[in-house]
Amino acid sequence: MDKVFKVLEQLETHRYPEESKPVGGYGAGIAVINGKRRVIFEKTGKVSDVSPVKRLSETVKVNEANVLVGHVRMPSKEFMSTAEFRETAQPYMAKCYSDLVVVSAHNGWVANYKTLREKLGGKHVFESEKVGLIDSEVIPHLFETRLVEKGGHVEEALDSVFQCLEGSNTVCLLHVGKEDLFMHLIHKGETRGLNVWTNNQGEIIFCSRKEALTSEFTKLLVKSEFREKLSVKWREEKSIKFSLRVL
Repeated sequence: MDKVFKVLEQLETHRYPEESKPVGGYGAGIAVINGKRRVIFEKTGKVSDVSPVKRLSETVKVNEANVLVGHVRMPSKEFMSTAEFRETAQPYMAKCYSDLVVVSAHNGWVANYKTLREKLGGKHVFESEKVGLIDSEVIPHLFETRLVEKGGHVEEALDSVFQCLEGSNTVCLLHVGKEDLFMHLIHKGETRGLNVWTNNQGEIIFCSRKEALTSEFTKLLVKSEFREKLSVKWREEKSIKFSLRVL
């Protein structure tokens, strides 16, 4: 886990010369799947006296993990006023249907998030609504709804989510079913980047910034025979839908 936090710390301040803001600094979180397929979840909002990742590393009680989603947050201007609250940090988790949990991490702007929230209705419980709905939290609830509506057909559900999202967005969806565990990735429009590595063992590693990840995980990438599956640079326009069954 030390290496994971080092990557998140680098992401927190990473910024290309042309960028006006770093990738993070206004919240951080992780979600881990344990051996019993339960989600261990911890996150923090913006902290005044220390980096959110530093605070997160002090509270997380997990020493190692095989399945993990991490996130650092730089909120859009609309959401800056609530950045201090834990409820606005990611990842988000949706579990509004039996035998299904969806964990999401998102970078970008869901332009039609209010409309999507209204269509989802009252069945869904949104953590961020305690302080003000965040666009990112709509995504896992939308996916779980589409998955149920499509009779469990993963590709159809993912395609529906892709079509519904307006704006430029990168999305990770960790889909924990009764029998299956999937990692889904969406890239649409121009975002802050997406880099994905896979190997023949059914494993996947991904990060918005290649520099942050390779600085800590190059040895693992080589040792476990990971190969670069795809790379989307900052401000590169590309449409991607990708799913991997996690072994």
